[in-house]
Amino acid sequence: MELHLSHDELLVFLTIIGVPTMNGLEDDPLEGLDERVIAERLNSGEQSLINRGLLVIDENSVTLDDTLVALVGSSVAPDATFLLTRIEPDGSNEVHYFNVTSEITVEHYSPKAGIYRFTYIPDDEALTARLHTLLEPLSSAPEPPAEKIFHRPLSADAMTRFMQQCQEGATVEALQILVSAGWSQEAARPLVDAHISRPTWVGATAWHLRSGAPSSLGPLMIFQGEDRCWLATNMEDSPNEVLFQVTSGEQCSAALLAMAEPLHSNSRN
Repeated sequence: MELHLSHDELLVFLTIIGVPTMNGLEDDPLEGLDERVIAERLNSGEQSLINRGLLVIDENSVTLDDTLVALVGSSVAPDATFLLTRIEPDGSNEVHYFNVTSEITVEHYSPKAGIYRFTYIPDDEALTARLHTLLEPLSSAPEPPAEKIFHRPLSADAMTRFMQQCQEGATVEALQILVSAGWSQEAARPLVDAHISRPTWVGATAWHLRSGAPSSLGPLMIFQGEDRCWLATNMEDSPNEVLFQVTSGEQCSAALLAMAEPLHSNSRN
């Protein structure tokens, strides 16, 4: 079971159920648009939903298709969500949300601008299989030689500045940030090279979202290199420090898969 919606169709659905936005959209998707444009877009989205049989409007009622309500409604207000993001060196990204309620698990993401795809996931095995597929490019990164494995801290501020410099192409400055933090040139340069040329992965999980006492894991960040990966996690005893661990792509994938465990049926019972 799968459903694709345009941006305007999704906005109409949110308007009907009385919700201003959802994961994957701006805080205010209609911000900056004048009333005429807003009306045109909502009218267009409404007519499209009607033409597709997803919305029926008569004099006394508005009826939404059951599949639309199940797939999109669960993504608007889930009990738990696992977020998996792949960020390319140019700053573009693909964000996948895995949303769970007591009745259904749904993946949603935007395969291209203005289009949103919602897919039913029938069980835990299907969820794991889907994550394995998405993580396949990461899993292929090899096990690094023993002499290249290390654990090294970096302040959260230094990490932010390092990533900003890499995104701006300032590799010398990015390298200097790591060296100033106590990294050797030999340890720092491969990370700089990886971040400017290969994907970065981010995972985060939140659950008990409807209970009023939510829990969370992450964010966990992975820098993928040609011959190793760097697993970056917040240090529990030092919240302003990030611990970098050199490891394999397979171990990084396993860490991300473990973050999705709160979505499994046995964790929700």
